[in-house]
Amino acid sequence: MIFIVLALLLAVVSASCRLGTTTGEGVGGTGVGPVTGFGSVIVNGVKYVDSGIDDTNFFDGRGRTKADLKAGMMVAIFGSIDGGNGTADNITVLRHVDGPMDDSGVDLATGRLKVMGQDVVVDASTVFDNGVTNLADLRTLQGANVNHPELEVHGSADNIGVIHASFIHKWANNNVAGRDVQVRGTVSGLNTAAGTFFIGRKAVDYNALGSIPVGVGNGSFIEAEGTVRALDNALVATSVTLEDPTGGQPSGNRAEVEGYVNRVVTSNASFELIGPNGVQTVTWTTGTTAFTGGTGADIVAGVNLEVDGTRKAGGALAATKIAIRRASNVRMESRVTSVTASSLTLLGKTVAVNALTQYEDSSSVDKRTFGQADILTGESLVVSAFLDNTTVPVSIVATRVERIDAIAFDQHILQGPLDSALSPNLSILGITVVTLPSPGTTFLRADESEFTTQAEFFADVAVGDIVRARGNQASPIVIMNAKEVQIGPTIGN
Repeated sequence: MIFIVLALLLAVVSASCRLGTTTGEGVGGTGVGPVTGFGSVIVNGVKYVDSGIDDTNFFDGRGRTKADLKAGMMVAIFGSIDGGNGTADNITVLRHVDGPMDDSGVDLATGRLKVMGQDVVVDASTVFDNGVTNLADLRTLQGANVNHPELEVHGSADNIGVIHASFIHKWANNNVAGRDVQVRGTVSGLNTAAGTFFIGRKAVDYNALGSIPVGVGNGSFIEAEGTVRALDNALVATSVTLEDPTGGQPSGNRAEVEGYVNRVVTSNASFELIGPNGVQTVTWTTGTTAFTGGTGADIVAGVNLEVDGTRKAGGALAATKIAIRRASNVRMESRVTSVTASSLTLLGKTVAVNALTQYEDSSSVDKRTFGQADILTGESLVVSAFLDNTTVPVSIVATRVERIDAIAFDQHILQGPLDSALSPNLSILGITVVTLPSPGTTFLRADESEFTTQAEFFADVAVGDIVRARGNQASPIVIMNAKEVQIGPTIGN
């Protein structure tokens, strides 16, 4: 699930970022979201020319340069936007939480982990980086709470505070004493006498600062930086920044925002949209605002939306387009058999791509500017996608396409909601998956524990469950003799 919001740059760099200025043609604009491609920097479907970006206007705080950007990382781009093209004045890397993983930090059954007292959920489109490929790797790395890997998590938080991760980078295999950490979120439990408050479950001690910014109170959205105190694991703050959910953007500027609905105000066709810098108001007009993937009736608390609009005086965002975004629970790893400008075919299924599809080349070719036009028939891909049930028939829409080196004969993967389960066959997305009694096929639960028998697996699995199958592709529409099948995690808000 990917996240776009209007954000104010960190206080330490905001003065140098020329907020609201324009370069070249087009209107001033702000794009904040996950990087989806390169050859310029592509964010929210807009291709930003980044030739003017160097160390003086690229802000990371962890020593990265523009060349270190990767697909899935959240960035804030300030500059100008003209249709689907833009020019970047400056780029800032945005991370939601950065620090050690908590005790018992990984829950495979729910697809979650805990970092710095924050709940983080992953889906099929989450990018893992630097030696880890999934939650199981992190659980193995942590062991019996012996290690607490230092992680950087990019993503967006929903209406109950769960971060939906777009990118997870491992800095170190275990916690590093005295290392700078950071967390964004909503203040709770503020105790001015004690000089403490909470973000999620993480206690923050700001006594070393003497005070916190004027306006910070319970419910405020802030960023806290500091170090972890070994005695009680509290974050000892070296800075606390009160965030501006509108990014201070002037009226008339274009904005593209993706986030989660916090609250709907039906009386005036508006709702609150949660971003990494807090909650902002979005208004829409029946007959004027265009919807894709749903209608105005689908706007309810907890729903993930993408909004394209214009900033109004007072900070509200007047929406011209609203897209309902769906969770990525479909995954295919196989050879592509057909490619067009707008689709791919794998395992006999057509998958649509669009301006928000994220591309990455992890093959030995390692082409940084990899995109749809670079994909050749016969190449191996990892495709993460969601089902768009507003179309007839239901379409599969890619959120992420990754090129990899050739897949081994028996390592093709198909994941999606289960259509039927009549032993020994499964049907996933209309594709037949044939299983064999153990040990021919390994049957796994979401937490990777193994079912004793084939019959036990079929007694437990149900239509609608997310199931992953790995095996050989006997034909374009059948995976025969699955080596492994696994019931997916139960993922909710």
